[in-house]
Amino acid sequence: MDSGQIQNTLKALCKVMWDSNVTMPITYITQISYLLFLKMLEEMDHEQQDAQNGNYRSLFGKYKDGEEELDFDPLRWSVLTSNPDNEAMLRILRDTMPQLSRHPHLSQGGRAIFRNAAIVIPNGATLRRAVDIIAPISFLGMDADIKGDLFEYLASEMGSQKKAAQFRTPRHLIRVITQMVNPQIGGTVCDPACGSGGFLISAYEHLLLANTSPEFIHEKISPDGTIRKIGIGDKLSRAQWDFLQTGAFFGFDGDTDILRMAAMNAMLHGFDRCPMVQRDSICGSEDKWDEIQFDYILENPPFSGSRGDAKRSLRIEKGDKYVLFLAHAMRSLRPGGTAGIIFPNGILFGETGSHNTVKERLLREFDLQTVVVLPKGMFEPYTPNQTCFFIFRNTGKPTKNVWFFKVDGDGSTLTKSRKFGEQYRNDFPDLLRMWPGREKEDNRAWLVPAKRLIDNNYNMTLSSLGLIEAETVEHREPEEILVSVATKEERIIKLVQEMQELLAGGNGNG
Repeated sequence: MDSGQIQNTLKALCKVMWDSNVTMPITYITQISYLLFLKMLEEMDHEQQDAQNGNYRSLFGKYKDGEEELDFDPLRWSVLTSNPDNEAMLRILRDTMPQLSRHPHLSQGGRAIFRNAAIVIPNGATLRRAVDIIAPISFLGMDADIKGDLFEYLASEMGSQKKAAQFRTPRHLIRVITQMVNPQIGGTVCDPACGSGGFLISAYEHLLLANTSPEFIHEKISPDGTIRKIGIGDKLSRAQWDFLQTGAFFGFDGDTDILRMAAMNAMLHGFDRCPMVQRDSICGSEDKWDEIQFDYILENPPFSGSRGDAKRSLRIEKGDKYVLFLAHAMRSLRPGGTAGIIFPNGILFGETGSHNTVKERLLREFDLQTVVVLPKGMFEPYTPNQTCFFIFRNTGKPTKNVWFFKVDGDGSTLTKSRKFGEQYRNDFPDLLRMWPGREKEDNRAWLVPAKRLIDNNYNMTLSSLGLIEAETVEHREPEEILVSVATKEERIIKLVQEMQELLAGGNGNG
């Protein structure tokens, strides 16, 4: 089954859920994911048995959880779906599946997928239609990249979930930021607002590629039309592999359903034993994770909303969420570590007390290496908000110079349709090429002394720094607008009159 067939299968599954009034994207995507993972678990079980691994014990069967005995046999895909009674099949799924979160042999990520799981498929007939569509899929015979495509399609469907500004970060933007931050093997990577896990997956793939022999690197065309290189990590030692799978990646998110998607993504890519934790990174009570620092922080925090209950360790009481996440990154970044974070452009010109406090601290205690200003439409079709991203290092010393780069195109239409192609301007290759040397170029790339930002009251917009001319919007005169409105109104009245005459004539003939 190729990527196109997988996508068509998932479209059919989404339609089954939609037709049964399960219409919230995060809800129906979660329900589909549960079913896919149940089938995958049985296939993984068969694979281990066929390998005749003497240390392996089946995931299915009876297990003890304290004094309680749990029986997972009814959840075998072949057993569950062979039940001719659709309603009985649904009851078994509802009653037994949440118990997988207590399975002693499932990985940490695997248990997280089923923690507080709830089946909301409305009836047995809907479940039967769904399992019949899934039945032909064989995960064992599926290329790892195809599995990734499967999940990316699910994540893109989830992108229409706008609750709490949960927008899917464009994957080509994630890869650009990851390349610029350049995480190294042995370092820890954290996304404090991980969503479906895009940054963690990108960092994982980046590390594999950096540790792959040239003959094992292959190219793949991404959904956005760009060609990316894929590696297998053959140069990694056993200890490095173990670290990648168990201790390299940390994902935090406050939304249980969103975090579940991140755990599924990690399991598909092979590092499901890394912590995926439901928690509020910026507000409320402190916890053990607030005492830990990381070598790399990669994130796209929520764009909207503000909070007045920031954690004490952030050294700021209240502010916009993205401001608090910047304060969190500065607190959680290990000395010598690097962060790459996406922000709405409000971080550039915001002049509230919290904005200026974190920007002053950023320039005085860290090395703000670059501010990349992204084009309008970068997050279409989810939000029209203009965005940028920062990359900074925890040096303990003040910033000397900041490299500014203005991106005017990302290889797409930058509209809600988001069509990609070579005919559309793409500044990302030049950004990556010019980044190591901080090259300057008129109207696009500048090296600005940090003192200039401080003297500008921490306003970092390109126009306020005099790097580009401020955009002017020409408005028509009020009289011209009124004439235009009156003309359109006359046209509408004329069309209504013509329709009335046509209707009257039709009635007369009838």
